[in-house]
Amino acid sequence: MNPSVWKRWAAATVATAAVAVAVAGCTTDEFRDAARDAAPTADAETAIAPADLEVAIGLFRRYTGARWRPVTDGRFEIRDESHLKAEVVLRNIRPRRIYSVHLVWIRPDGREMFRRYAEIERHEVRLPEQVAPDSTGMLPADVLASWRDRFDEKTAKKLAARLAGDPQAVAAVHDVVYKKAVDLHYEQRSYDIAAEPVASLDSRLNLSREKERQPGRYYFRVYLDRRLLKEVPFDVEG
Repeated sequence: MNPSVWKRWAAATVATAAVAVAVAGCTTDEFRDAARDAAPTADAETAIAPADLEVAIGLFRRYTGARWRPVTDGRFEIRDESHLKAEVVLRNIRPRRIYSVHLVWIRPDGREMFRRYAEIERHEVRLPEQVAPDSTGMLPADVLASWRDRFDEKTAKKLAARLAGDPQAVAAVHDVVYKKAVDLHYEQRSYDIAAEPVASLDSRLNLSREKERQPGRYYFRVYLDRRLLKEVPFDVEG
């Protein structure tokens, strides 16, 4: 094999193996060194995303006994109990596409502290052809059963109310599922019937004094399909 080709193949193989460890998310305070070092960096190629996809990031802080408040100055103070939360809003989510999103916290030395991984999918739901509500406004039982199997009981009832009132309408269901690398069977799933193609995610970071975090410039990053999409810097003061 040509040496240059072999080097490219070897690099790709190592990267793929490392990502396989990190990609499904993590719920511990610190990733294993190998997974953390293999995480994408700010120099990664810009995510290949739909041109109309919009991403907004909001940071919120909470100290002992306080409520979540927006971080407007980009600064965060380490106290006995202090937590930081990032809220991510993705607009113009397209149907028939799974968005693989990583929410990643980066410490001052550039290494990854913690990540949360989620998959987002927008389902468009309509009544089957020649199906309509009866004289009492009820839909056929088999239609409701199919929605319960596909989503859950609560979502099926909401869809029934939405489409029974407007049989020609198309209802959009946002399916958000968080996953873990340490538990392949773990799924924290939620459904939301939304008129707008908007999905929300969140991730929290514990910066309490007992964690002994180092002061300095931190980053919260959003990756789409393992490529950097957007980042927000903030300063942590001891």
